[in-house]
Amino acid sequence: MSTQTPAQAAGDRREEASRELGRALQGALAAARRLRGRETQRGGEVAHAQYALLFELAERGELAAGELAAAAELAPATVTGMLDHLAEAGLLVRARSERDRRLVVSRLTDAGRARVAARRARLEPLWNAALADFDARELAAATAVLDRLRTFFETLDDTAP
Repeated sequence: MSTQTPAQAAGDRREEASRELGRALQGALAAARRLRGRETQRGGEVAHAQYALLFELAERGELAAGELAAAAELAPATVTGMLDHLAEAGLLVRARSERDRRLVVSRLTDAGRARVAARRARLEPLWNAALADFDARELAAATAVLDRLRTFFETLDDTAP
């Protein structure tokens, strides 16, 4: 019969909690992928990544495509295509910047602002309900863990075995 020291037991609990976190993260990412897939199948709808652009414009005002790409963490070419689609849908306009005529900026139309407000009104109560059982300290800890995992994924070497 083997007995563990308290330090060994704590290490085992931490390892198991780390594995559970990994499984939970994989599940959350899979659910997000399925959501994106469902949005893609609903032709003509605004996709999640496109909403990220609309929300950024709602919060920050007019922005150049490069600024939006950086904020959304997407490739500039991807964002340009998304902006074209959103402009065709009447949710934003693209025009020369009044501050710097060399730049083309995007800004929300009234329809774009309405779409953002409707999406926020639909999702914020669901988000708040999903997190209602966690206090501010727990949410801050979750944020720190997710930020650390983001850094971990960004620094992984894709060529390593």
